[in-house]
Amino acid sequence: MTSDSKFSFNQAIDFKPLTVGADESVVDVVNLLSQTKSSCVLVVERQKLIGIYTERDVVRMTAKRQEFSHLDIADVMSKKIISVTASQFNDIFTVLNLMRNHGIRHLPVLNELHQPVGIVTPKTIRKIFKPTDMLRFRLVWELMGTEVIQASPDTTVLDIAQLMANNKVSCVVITEVDTNSNIYPVGIITEVDIVRLRARERDFDSTAAKDVMSAPLKPVKDKDTLWVAHQKMEQENIRRLVVVNSDEQLCGIITQSSLLRVLDPLEMQALINILRQTVNEQTLQLKEKNQLLEQEIKQCRLMEAALAHSETEYRQIAEKLEIANQQLQQLANFDSLTGLANRRYFDSCLQREWKYSLRAQTSLSIIMCDIDCFKKYNDTYGHQAGDECLQQIAKVLKETVKRPSDLAARYGGEEFILLLPNTHIEGVIHLAEQIRLKVKYLNIPHINSDASHCVTLSLGVAATIPNLTNSPQILIGSADKMLYKAKSAGKNTVSV
Repeated sequence: MTSDSKFSFNQAIDFKPLTVGADESVVDVVNLLSQTKSSCVLVVERQKLIGIYTERDVVRMTAKRQEFSHLDIADVMSKKIISVTASQFNDIFTVLNLMRNHGIRHLPVLNELHQPVGIVTPKTIRKIFKPTDMLRFRLVWELMGTEVIQASPDTTVLDIAQLMANNKVSCVVITEVDTNSNIYPVGIITEVDIVRLRARERDFDSTAAKDVMSAPLKPVKDKDTLWVAHQKMEQENIRRLVVVNSDEQLCGIITQSSLLRVLDPLEMQALINILRQTVNEQTLQLKEKNQLLEQEIKQCRLMEAALAHSETEYRQIAEKLEIANQQLQQLANFDSLTGLANRRYFDSCLQREWKYSLRAQTSLSIIMCDIDCFKKYNDTYGHQAGDECLQQIAKVLKETVKRPSDLAARYGGEEFILLLPNTHIEGVIHLAEQIRLKVKYLNIPHINSDASHCVTLSLGVAATIPNLTNSPQILIGSADKMLYKAKSAGKNTVSV
């Protein structure tokens, strides 16, 4: 590839990489990875890049039963870093080959002073390509990996982590085998799950895969096109898909890296040759339809002339379209089940309010809420009742948070989060206690709760006055720690 490639290297850079200091504890870094769902952090000292720590490192340490509690990130980070400068490459395919040759999934991008300015990953590369024709032309079975690391539902999470570390894979598929030795996938555990469980300090020795695996699966069929796989990854925001045949039996696994192989220059050239042959075969048919197309062009010109005399009507249509776009943007910012803001909109509001509080030196507070024993609630009453429970709690949050600057959002699953600008800790604690009591007074029956006879909330509260040395992620991390403290204290409580 030449430097004339329309895919610029800069387009593939995430200019907001997650960074931590060298003296940050490993426990805090693992919590940060879990909360932000990031796949790595860059370790900096005096603004210089000195190391990298990834999900795979968490899995490796977990597999070795290595304790995190007394370690700093500088003790466990990878110091042999493959990196590039922003001016070093102009061609994304050269960078893609560099990552493949070194077997890495994270490529830090530095400036001339060796300071990190961004990072390149398979996810950021895949976003800049729109290879719809190639992905629609190829089938999943052509690129899927058939050597799938498997485990039974009763396998412990520690054994799962060791399987990942020993085989250097990012996931293990949980399978069941019938009497005819047919293998059926029932769930999956990934590096992301290991990080999340480690952040929550789960007992890896006694926790079975079936209790924490992602299920039910959303697999693709081996005869599906790569475009179907690409779309499903985008919709579900996941990095890999289990592949099954027409009988739902396990066939293989396909990842983001598999999709990126379609973009290999040699494979692209082969596909271009095939497509060129197809075009030549269709040329004759196109010529036969040429006369009909010319007639359609004439009709289109007549329509364009008519539209030219309908400028007022066109403007009305454009105004309606603008309103529809605004409504669509509104829908994109809110959770369809609860009507609260979604996590994407919350994150953008948090960044905005953080900058404002930094300038004004005012307090910024967060309340993180989690429904106690919600999995048991769903198992006991069903998911429809679970949805209604979420809606009732969302209504309490809407009624309690009244200031225009305050924001209540669904953070994920049964977790909610409140953003409270210019609010001191005493007021936040009072508000959190109000929310806890209002939810309890809903008196939603929950016979299998560990905390009460009815549905309850645990809440974690954190507040800070932003400065240049802390970040919104640290504030969220503090609230999450307090939530965990409330859970550990018996649930149905507010922790500060």
